[in-house]
Amino acid sequence: MRGIQKYLSATAMPASRMAVRLAQLPHDVLAELAARLCVSDDSARAAADAVLAKHQPVPQWANEGVLLSSDLVPHLLAPLGLEDGAAAAACSAWAAGWRATAEGRRHLREMPLAFPEDLLGTERIELAVLPGNSAIETSLVVSNTIETRILDRRMHTVRTFEEQWDGISNADAQSIFTAHHVVRRLSHDGLEVASYGEEHKWFHCPAPGPGGLLFCVAFEEDDTEHDEILALDAASLQLRYRFGQSLLNDARNLEVVGDELFVCDRNNDRLQVFSLAGEHRRSITGEWTKPALLCFAKDRLYLVEDEDDEGEEDEEEGEGEDGRLCGKRIFVLSLQGDTLQVFTLPDDQACEGFCCFGNQLLVTCNRSPADERAMLALSGV
Repeated sequence: MRGIQKYLSATAMPASRMAVRLAQLPHDVLAELAARLCVSDDSARAAADAVLAKHQPVPQWANEGVLLSSDLVPHLLAPLGLEDGAAAAACSAWAAGWRATAEGRRHLREMPLAFPEDLLGTERIELAVLPGNSAIETSLVVSNTIETRILDRRMHTVRTFEEQWDGISNADAQSIFTAHHVVRRLSHDGLEVASYGEEHKWFHCPAPGPGGLLFCVAFEEDDTEHDEILALDAASLQLRYRFGQSLLNDARNLEVVGDELFVCDRNNDRLQVFSLAGEHRRSITGEWTKPALLCFAKDRLYLVEDEDDEGEEDEEEGEGEDGRLCGKRIFVLSLQGDTLQVFTLPDDQACEGFCCFGNQLLVTCNRSPADERAMLALSGV
């Protein structure tokens, strides 16, 4: 019984008695104990910071010469991640330092997305971003083989069209562009305004550019000739000029970046870069192969490889390990072609398309083996 009473009295020891006992410990032992408690418990660490601020405030020279130094603040904030964004609110100097070091925090990471479940299913999904203005917010155009919807930033349906906009990939302030057997310019109400076609030609990836131009890939139905790029008048869809036929072998997505056009040259394993007038400027290669999907946002390119047609045969022979990852990785590239990050899609999903919507990269995926579609949102764009 005495043992039980002694245990109960010890566990119910008031703070004052604990303080008396702790005061008898050597200083270094007490400091080590306090440090361990602060590391293991957030509330204890906050309490310790408050006590230190009161009894050992940061000296004035450290405040002015270190914590508020325009030269040193970026070094203090550079290791912090996006989850530490509260640091930017400390003062104007830290806000400027946070912006100056923001580039290092741009790493793709998955985040929750409330995408309409009834749009997924097993049908292929195509996306385009509808730019907003002062009166209308930027919207997302989502099309499958059944219908087309306009979604707002909260992923709520704004409008539904009971038809598929086949080959949708881009839009501007006045139009939505699609391409398949013909290139079409639609109004935001879905009405066809203009079209362009050529006999025995197919088209894809229309991308508006400056100067009233619209660029797209044209290829033969029977693949008897190399692909080429067409420059159309964005309003009337009349042909302006064509280029790239001698360089491209299975051209896929293209992106207008400033005064240049980046084109996925799948079978040559490279990106071809042209001026908007059609002059070839350079080729970009990397650790990736068969580039098929390309997206541009905030001085970065996002690239996805096409699935390797020979991947299954290579795997049986014990080769082609990288081939099994084709379509399942997103390469984040600088405009010079340097690889900044490689993001692998989760759960054996393969990317079918993506677009930059706000500060997110929205990715449509095909989940094997059930052939079901999924939608991912990646922050860090």
